[in-house]
Amino acid sequence: MEKTLDLIEHCDRFTTVLVVRKSPELPDPLVEVLTDAGVNVLGPVDTARAALAITAQAGPDLALVAPELAGRRNGEELARCLEDTWGVPAVLLPGA
Repeated sequence: MEKTLDLIEHCDRFTTVLVVRKSPELPDPLVEVLTDAGVNVLGPVDTARAALAITAQAGPDLALVAPELAGRRNGEELARCLEDTWGVPAVLLPGA
């Protein structure tokens, strides 16, 4: 959790953040905090497939990823792929 709070405190370093979590339709205080700080938020989306498609088109500066996602891939796999393939740093959020 401290890592997430540190990111929020320094969110002015990021212009575009991708949020990936299993239930994108639910309200998300993290998205609200980022938006209020002037960060362009992509998502939230619920699958690795959607996250990778958005990354290919929009090139986020950072991805915030929940450990459990809808679809076949989990958050840890997605985080590795985002970093290895696209060079996008990814932070795994605390468990849902």
